[in-house]
Amino acid sequence: MKNRFLPGLAALGALVGLSTAAVAQSAGTVVGRVVDGTSKAPLVGARVTIVGTSLAVATNADGRYRVSGVPVGAHTVRAYQIGYAAGTQPVTATAGGTVTVDLELTITAFSLDEYVVTATGDASKRSVGSSVATFDASSLVNTSAVTNLADAISAKIPGVAVFGNNITGGGQRIRIRGNSSLSLSNNPIYVVDGVRVWSDVNSSSIGIGGTNPSRVNDLNPEDIETVEVVRGPSASTLYGTDAANGVIVIKTKRGKAGRAAWSLYGEQGFVTDRNAYPVAYRAWTTGSTPANSTQCLIDRLATGACSQDSVSSYNLFADKQASPNAVGNRQQYGLQVSGGTEAVRYYVSSEWENEVGVLQMPVEFQNRLRAQRGLIELAGDQVRPNALRKVNLRANLNAAFGDKADVAISTGFVSSNQRLPQTDNNTTGLLSNAYGGPGFKNNVVSPASGVTRNNLGYRLYTPDEFFSETVRQDINRTLTTATANYRPTSWLAARATAGVDFTSRTDSDICRRDECTYFGTSKLGFKSNNRTTNFLYTGDANLVATYSLGQQIGLKTILGTQFIKENFARNGATGSQLPPGATTVSAGAIITADEASATSVTLGYFIEQSVSFNERVYLTGAVRSDRNSAFGNNFSRVYYPKLSLSYVLSDEPFFPKGSFLSSLRLRGAFGASGRQPGSNDAIPFLVPTTSNVDQVDTPALILSALGNPNLKPERSEEIEAGFDAAFFNGTVNLEVTGYKKKSRDALLAVIIAPSAGTAATRFENIGSVQNRGLEAALNMQLVNSKSTGWDATFSFAYNDNAITSLGNTPPQRGTVNSQIEGYPINGYWLRPFTFKDANGDRLIGVSELTVGDTAVYVGPPNHPYEMSIFTGLEMFGRKLRVQALVDAKTGGYQLNGTERIRCDNRLNCRGTTDPTASLDEQARAIAVRAHPSRSQFGYVERNQFIRFRELSATYTMPTSVARLFSANRMTFTASARNIGILTGYSGIDPEGGYFGSNSGFVSDFQTQPPPTYFTFKLNVAF
Repeated sequence: MKNRFLPGLAALGALVGLSTAAVAQSAGTVVGRVVDGTSKAPLVGARVTIVGTSLAVATNADGRYRVSGVPVGAHTVRAYQIGYAAGTQPVTATAGGTVTVDLELTITAFSLDEYVVTATGDASKRSVGSSVATFDASSLVNTSAVTNLADAISAKIPGVAVFGNNITGGGQRIRIRGNSSLSLSNNPIYVVDGVRVWSDVNSSSIGIGGTNPSRVNDLNPEDIETVEVVRGPSASTLYGTDAANGVIVIKTKRGKAGRAAWSLYGEQGFVTDRNAYPVAYRAWTTGSTPANSTQCLIDRLATGACSQDSVSSYNLFADKQASPNAVGNRQQYGLQVSGGTEAVRYYVSSEWENEVGVLQMPVEFQNRLRAQRGLIELAGDQVRPNALRKVNLRANLNAAFGDKADVAISTGFVSSNQRLPQTDNNTTGLLSNAYGGPGFKNNVVSPASGVTRNNLGYRLYTPDEFFSETVRQDINRTLTTATANYRPTSWLAARATAGVDFTSRTDSDICRRDECTYFGTSKLGFKSNNRTTNFLYTGDANLVATYSLGQQIGLKTILGTQFIKENFARNGATGSQLPPGATTVSAGAIITADEASATSVTLGYFIEQSVSFNERVYLTGAVRSDRNSAFGNNFSRVYYPKLSLSYVLSDEPFFPKGSFLSSLRLRGAFGASGRQPGSNDAIPFLVPTTSNVDQVDTPALILSALGNPNLKPERSEEIEAGFDAAFFNGTVNLEVTGYKKKSRDALLAVIIAPSAGTAATRFENIGSVQNRGLEAALNMQLVNSKSTGWDATFSFAYNDNAITSLGNTPPQRGTVNSQIEGYPINGYWLRPFTFKDANGDRLIGVSELTVGDTAVYVGPPNHPYEMSIFTGLEMFGRKLRVQALVDAKTGGYQLNGTERIRCDNRLNCRGTTDPTASLDEQARAIAVRAHPSRSQFGYVERNQFIRFRELSATYTMPTSVARLFSANRMTFTASARNIGILTGYSGIDPEGGYFGSNSGFVSDFQTQPPPTYFTFKLNVAF
């Protein structure tokens, strides 16, 4: 069989060789220079293309370019650089001749000719019918308080919601155009340099009670050049199954031809908690003392069942002796070098980062702990339980093999060590005990040991106990990608990308004997050590043919395939009841182990056909087909279609020319994409057990999950339409997009009859969800002179989310959140109450409060409306740039679970104890604690807010100062993040929440609020 293929391969090789030779003999060369139209300075790395062909090159350090193999005849040369409007010029190539075309580009904030990354390669924005948001990450990172990728994206792109990080190293979640799935993740996928990367947002096998790390935070913002957000299935079709929630496409920095360019930067800063924390109250019964502190609560006071002596209050966060909050610190240092020749270009970087969070064991408890253990100093991870240390290394290489082939190789490595505190929804954690204090300071408690101690206002456990439990996470991660391009002719191009994202994660949790809380057997000591590896492989190839029919019709045909494989494996071990001084799993008297693994494979094929008319009307149709290992045995393949239209109306001869409306593009798109089930959801599962046979323990298997052979992916279809308009010669730009997204075959857990002898539920594709919305972005260059500039960007997004079908299953009603047709995913449904102070005593008793019999809809768990303004002012010859970001969210609701548990269980909130509290506070406390219905209606609040998100000032030092340090350029940036907030929410912070489910609604339950960052950064370029 091998010999039968050799003649064919030889013939194909000869044909390609002959066609290449023929093209070379009948082609010309275009050379030239691209410069800034105002300063005439060369533009390095500008993209130069021959329109209607696959020919594209980048300018060198002098702004020069050379394009070979240009077919004989008339063409258009187009050049584009980020931040500039495209420049075009006609050219006529002659056989064997060289033509010079120089281009000058003008600065603009918006250009239809900029290039965006698509699943099939780079494409001009004017030809893409769907909405793609792009921003220059490299300049943003240098002028803002950005510690991770989510910070860079937050409040800058309409339709993209970022749910914040509240502890050092904690993960953030991103939602694009709302929630679409009832059971699966609603997170987007991430693609770095053409390769899918692991982006788990709850990446830890050890819970701390709140937000866990995210693997997205491993990405180094300093190495990122551009970020593009692909919003919805209409744009993400060709990314295939798993892309229904959108795609975040990241391109890392590449070297540019020229001398070696060095960049050195250093950042110092501090982190502080400027939030106001709730006060704890105590209602003293007449005659009671701290030793016998029986409370007289409002509901009993209202009926005369008891009398109050007084009400005390105490806020341990305001007491320096007891407060766990201190000033954290942040430092970051990095070095980058790039350069090379036209044949070989390189970019190499290294960075070291260290951040210590705001939490600290109070000095009083440090002293107590040292006295107990006979120590001079305590371990740093006990004193400061929240910290992150990280090293990032990257090497990118581009090599060109003549005019027809090039290779790009990228390798990134990150190693990090993180300490995580016991906090949030955690009985033995910080906030459960700090928020739950008794309302006075020197409370004496008797724990399980029987030894009394002063808790200084903490409830059951104190910082010397819960901070002695050390949770760590160590990450070693390598991302390697390689992309090869081959252009045998001017009309044909081939591209292949391969890469692997490998992550090694170690999670550990240790309580040394006699050092932690008296919760369960914790005081006896334990050690957990869980080791996880994750391999994510990407293989991607496509063939692009670019050709034309006459002078007016351009055609592009793309054939491609993609292979994605993910292997997840974890081994865990725990040793309980450690002997004194022991710190290993094997030292435990009781040892347990567990193991988990999952494999997911996707193989997809796609074809895309684009037609352009006169370079102003672009019609694109495509279809992708996927097979996936998570599909049930009875479902083999899924098809995702795509259709888009882009019409640059302003390029028509009849369009009125003028400065008011400079350009106008109309666009629309339809597309489908999916979300695969969990790796093991479709298959039946057996689990091991021990069975007694003839009085002898015998290993056995029992059916754990029935599986579903008909399981298929959730499918999302979206239609969007919008326009891009430029006014006053591009100084004002407006983008507006409306969309409607329908997600069907949504997975729901359906109850199985007990006679099946297995789990109570299994997943079935029976639900559907709809999202509708509007997005708008207005960019304005208000002032643009040689010495002064002022720009501003307004963004607005609206999203309406609703469950359209639960597949004839009953509504899924919960205590607070429910899934009900016609309402948002996880909408708030509670039994309302009314109250009246009938006797006028300013006290609400149980008899004066009425709770409804039926739960009513309160509101959505996520904000339907989001707005922001990002503005920058450049002064003093543009040496100083001051920029600010303010964002607002409204229309959403949130359970104030912190106050709910304080009033219901801790009995230390004002509404439960203080007769001077407002009647509203008293009524909601009575409803949740004393009334038989126990309604939480009063604690679901509007959590709308306006936040002063960012403020920064960047000063470019005079050239004479830079030269004193042998530098070309020096800038200094002072910035702040999370500066202030205006809100009617009664909790600590409306963004102080964590995620309780895949669908991603925020729960404010004993959760740490976001801190404020102040950073100072020096950049030096050589």
